[in-house]
Amino acid sequence: MQNFPADATSLRALFRTTEHRLNLCVLALLTWVASCDGTLAEDELALLRSAAAGVVGGEAVLPAVIDVARLGRADDIELACRYLRNNATREQKALLAQLFVSMAAQDGHLTVAENHVLRFLADVLGLSARQFARLFEEVTHRPFPEVGDVSSVDWWRARQAGEQAHAPADGWGPGAASQGWGRTARAAAQTPQKEAMTREVALRMFGLDQGASGEQVHSAYRRLAKARHPDRFVTLGPAAQSTAAVAFRRVQEAYELLSASG
Repeated sequence: MQNFPADATSLRALFRTTEHRLNLCVLALLTWVASCDGTLAEDELALLRSAAAGVVGGEAVLPAVIDVARLGRADDIELACRYLRNNATREQKALLAQLFVSMAAQDGHLTVAENHVLRFLADVLGLSARQFARLFEEVTHRPFPEVGDVSSVDWWRARQAGEQAHAPADGWGPGAASQGWGRTARAAAQTPQKEAMTREVALRMFGLDQGASGEQVHSAYRRLAKARHPDRFVTLGPAAQSTAAVAFRRVQEAYELLSASG
């Protein structure tokens, strides 16, 4: 096992100690996506531990990578983004975008922070807004939500009113409130535990509404299982493949529940 310096609290320090830079950068950005809503939930940490097991150094490197993401240092994030932009192939970039979407939307929610981070990463990976919106819909079976102008005082007033009413005030399209697709960062911070798999959660993951037919459930499962199958991410290395494997198992769990309660 490769030894990482005890004071390696920056991605740049970790970067100098390993030849497996693709794995390290993928893990760093996956952690950034997972933590950008203000918390790392139990299931997200479990997913990242699985991903870290594929990186040289394993669990030893994860605390430092989490620290990088938590602190959000611009030079660390820039290093990971620049490396992937300059070294990943076009096919790998498309797969990375799918993986980032899977990480952000695995609970069926998308916060304002996650929305902006995904937009930023899509640009880093060279995807146009239209290309990314199409990819997002393929992975989640939902349109990529438009987010309000966070520099607007009116937007913040509307958002505060929405939080007080326990409903999102982002105007992210029909069904956002009922499906939880506009969950706020405050709500995310209040629920750091793993979200139990229920029928509601499973339907949200599949992009389906109550009353969905067995055929619709099966069709959504086939689409998600294909998009998240670990074998598709082999070229991105063990960190990406492990992440996809956890997401794939989550899809299977949802399908089993929906099939049993059909």
